Amino acid sequence: MSEAARDFLHRERLVIADLIALLGRLDAHKEDLQELRTALEDLEGLFMLVVCGEYNAGKSTFLNALLGHKVMLEGVTPTTDRITIVTYGDRARDTEEGDFILRREFPAPILQELALVDTPGTNAVIQKHQELTERFVPRADLVLFVTSADRPFTESERRFLELIRSWGKKVVVVVNKFDILEPDEREKVLEFVRDHAREALHESIEVAPQVFGVAAKSAFRARQAGDEAALAASGLPALEDFIERTLSAGARVQLKLASPLGVAHRIAARYARTTQERLALLADDRRTLQEVDRQLEQFKRDMYRGFESYLTQVKTVLIEVERRGDVFFDDTVRLRRILQLMDNERIREAFEARVIRGADKEIDGVVAEMVDWFISSNLQVWEDMMNFVTTRRQAGEERLIGEVGGRFQYDRDALIRGLSASAEEVLSSYNQDLEARRLANALQASAVQTGLIQVGGIGLGAAAVAFLSGAALDATGIVAGITMAGLGFLVLPNRRRVAKRNLHEQMQRLRDGLAESLTAQFEAELRRATDKLSAAISPYTRFVRSESDRLEELQGDLERAERELKALRREVETLDLSAPSTRGKRPPRAQETPALETPSTSGAQPSERERARKRNA
Repeated sequence: MSEAARDFLHRERLVIADLIALLGRLDAHKEDLQELRTALEDLEGLFMLVVCGEYNAGKSTFLNALLGHKVMLEGVTPTTDRITIVTYGDRARDTEEGDFILRREFPAPILQELALVDTPGTNAVIQKHQELTERFVPRADLVLFVTSADRPFTESERRFLELIRSWGKKVVVVVNKFDILEPDEREKVLEFVRDHAREALHESIEVAPQVFGVAAKSAFRARQAGDEAALAASGLPALEDFIERTLSAGARVQLKLASPLGVAHRIAARYARTTQERLALLADDRRTLQEVDRQLEQFKRDMYRGFESYLTQVKTVLIEVERRGDVFFDDTVRLRRILQLMDNERIREAFEARVIRGADKEIDGVVAEMVDWFISSNLQVWEDMMNFVTTRRQAGEERLIGEVGGRFQYDRDALIRGLSASAEEVLSSYNQDLEARRLANALQASAVQTGLIQVGGIGLGAAAVAFLSGAALDATGIVAGITMAGLGFLVLPNRRRVAKRNLHEQMQRLRDGLAESLTAQFEAELRRATDKLSAAISPYTRFVRSESDRLEELQGDLERAERELKALRREVETLDLSAPSTRGKRPPRAQETPALETPSTSGAQPSERERARKRNA
């Protein structure tokens, strides 16, 4: 191997090793990581010429014609049920390599330069056969794609060629059973296959894929009979010459070095798409979470506005009590009612009947309505949460669940399921009556704690009335010191003003105290509700944010890896392999790496294949 090739190989290994480590951070499938490791290991192996195509296209017959012996089974039904790697050996021998790979040794001269790989037919009724072939394609250094002249280039063949191309493999197309075509049809069929293969392989118009017409069965019979004219007419020698010219030692090294790069680039590109898909899904999640945050803020604003409305209603009840109190004092504290004023109990009863009348029920009604509103609004938020969960689950199921995969999808689904379970538990266990009593008691307790209201357990309205009855009206104080012979004409107006002033002060105290205590309790209840909701969402929120940051970093690393792989693929096409290495050269053995070590054959001497062909003749 030249120094340039050795240096390139070293850099290639480093880039692919970095990619393996990077994909490990991305939770890549074990099969993909093994694919990359196998691609690196194959650099030390034989050059693999992989024969693919649909069942009954004549792949095994074609291989037998190339080898000059009946090495592979043939038949009209699918006969190859595993990957068969045919390599050079002193005698014919089969070795099982796992459940799906058979290594077959055979003493054919062509196998000293490369390994021929027979694959199960695609588009067969046995799905496993196609899967085996698709899984082995990444290991190919060159693909010979065999189609049949009686059904050239089917739709399934087009799809399979696109798969091959996605791995970055060089492809040569063979139209087998060419002898069944009339002479005037042959060039048309070749042109048809060439055009469609170019499209499937995404080749430019200027560089069409190589397409050869071959009659493999005729070629095999001609080679067995030593009929050179019939062999030439079969089209096989033209293909063999092309393979020999194309697969000179330098070209084999280039294809061998390029093969892992194609595999690595395809896998890196796929995970770059997966990462982008994950980020797109998380971007949707982020927008949804932002909308949830916006809705929570709007929920808080709406709750404050609603609470202010209810608080205003409570204040309105008290203001009306205060207005009636003014009217009561103006009407009651008069000289002509001096005798009635002397009866404290009667005045108190009159005050309660005319001033307080029904205020307790009005206050309790407003508070009860506020409690129901609060509970209903809180439940609505949790129902909105359930809608959020449903939306996110559907987004995962409908869009990307099969493509995203891995730990990411598992973690995301688990968090959403947990959030769904939490929301369902809250909704199913929410006892509105019990919660209403708790909230009402909490509101009253908050008022009691201010010291304004001393009575508990009788409802907030009744407690407020008790305050009014006990503090706002001191009938005895109104007439204290007044006698029939006293200065009633001077004292009573002053006493009336004092009583009204005291009432106003007490009512203001009550309004302010209730507003303060109810607001404090409302804010505590609102925090309790939103904190519970935020706590339910927070694991998913953290996941979305942390995964977004992690994936954005990985996306940058994958983009750099793709750029490095593309640069290496361009470089290997222009790699100078003419200067051989001077470090410890020794002749290669067939089981080692002739693809990287075999020196170029001289154009002045006949090739081993040509000599073997003459011996067979």
